[in-house]
Amino acid sequence: MPPAATEHKAEKRRQDRKRTRLRSGKLVTLDGHFLTECQFQNIAHGGARIRLIGSCAVPARFWLFDDQYCGALITEVVWHKEPEFGVRFVQDPIVEPLNDTLLQTLAGKYYSL
Repeated sequence: MPPAATEHKAEKRRQDRKRTRLRSGKLVTLDGHFLTECQFQNIAHGGARIRLIGSCAVPARFWLFDDQYCGALITEVVWHKEPEFGVRFVQDPIVEPLNDTLLQTLAGKYYSL
């Protein structure tokens, strides 16, 4: 094999990634409306790689609800290649946090928003 084929690309990420193949989540608009379900492909301190379950238009920023921890973080899309995309976690003091009732609804096995 030629040397170029066996060399690995330099890692550009600042934090290590953790694979999470079967971890589920949900995309929610910043004003609290459910968009679609997703799966975490991997997750790091600063962001995640997401695979959509259904098809929908993904906004540039949204809440990413994690079914395992029943919590949500504001995310910003940094790359998109159907059906996967990468997001980084951001803080925005202007965006009102999701209330406990909505978080409990999202955490339910069967939910209706």
